[in-house]
Amino acid sequence: MAEFAKGEKVRLVSGGPVMAVTDLGDYGPLGPKDGVKCVWFAAIKGVETPQERVFDAAVLEKFEPPARRTLRSSIATF
Repeated sequence: MAEFAKGEKVRLVSGGPVMAVTDLGDYGPLGPKDGVKCVWFAAIKGVETPQERVFDAAVLEKFEPPARRTLRSSIATF
């Protein structure tokens, strides 16, 4: 089974929006055996609309936000 947990933030390995994991499981016979159901928001005609899809766990990675820089660390490198 996937190394993801419900509520975790993920992204496609190839890039794209940050998504939240809503379910994990076997979506066979037509879907992925190691499936991860994700939800994200996309602007459609100017309105943020929820989107949902099941992805194979192999095409997802955990989302790691960029490290936050503090004012103090910014001044120290100046």
